[in-house]
Amino acid sequence: MSDALQEQSEKAKTRQSRSLARVLPALLIVIRALFSMGSPETAWAQKTEPAPALDPVQAQQEARALVAGMLSQRPAGTNTGWLKIRKANSEQRQIPMRFEIWSTANGSTSVYEVKDPSLPGRETRLMVMRTDGQPTKYLLSQNNQPAQTLMGNETMVPFAGSDFYIADLGLEFLQWPQQRLIKKEMRKSRFCEVLESTNPHPATEGYSRVICWVEQEAPHGIVHADAYDAKGKLFKRFDPTEFEKVQGQYQLQEMEIRNLKVDSKTRIEFDLGGGLSK
Repeated sequence: MSDALQEQSEKAKTRQSRSLARVLPALLIVIRALFSMGSPETAWAQKTEPAPALDPVQAQQEARALVAGMLSQRPAGTNTGWLKIRKANSEQRQIPMRFEIWSTANGSTSVYEVKDPSLPGRETRLMVMRTDGQPTKYLLSQNNQPAQTLMGNETMVPFAGSDFYIADLGLEFLQWPQQRLIKKEMRKSRFCEVLESTNPHPATEGYSRVICWVEQEAPHGIVHADAYDAKGKLFKRFDPTEFEKVQGQYQLQEMEIRNLKVDSKTRIEFDLGGGLSK
């Protein structure tokens, strides 16, 4: 195969590998490509000289443009999977999970549903409603009770007893007023823009700052993210962890968030046979 044809073939594989990322609700931007990583076959490492520090005004302008690009995506689809929780005492739980997302011209709605088979009647349903130019609204219903509306720091609570906060599932940090680009560098063999989001009024058990490595190329998947607590200490780490080749395409199979304070972690595993629409 000629060099030109090989290059075209590998670019096509990379585009295909992002198909799942475009339709996940976040994070499942966490999830959404919360997580486009490209295929293992096409990932490559390259040494680069450290980039000069960004001008403060430029750092804020580029951050706003990056955040706008991440929030402007309009995915749609459904899928199922598992919420797998490991507590600090090694106790483990596995809960079936269902995801759905649909979009309109000016926003999107994501739904996350879990039913714990070990605890009859224990059901959680979260609806994340995002409208351009407005704060994200969260509707949380538990055990068939009327839905509770949450916004801002109210979302810094665990989802279904997991290490994922409700805020994580809606990428609430992208709504914070203080956003800046702190550097550009390689991470996991991907060219990334490093975004720092600062919460001016963090909750006691919430995040004061989130730093995430975002792939430069659209759809701007999150390659890695670190969340810091109200005292500025590293609190949680998020990573997409496993990919599987499905019908010739590499798709995100698993993502993980780790709570460093209590040594627990939660994984979301996707059923890649669930047939997300494209």
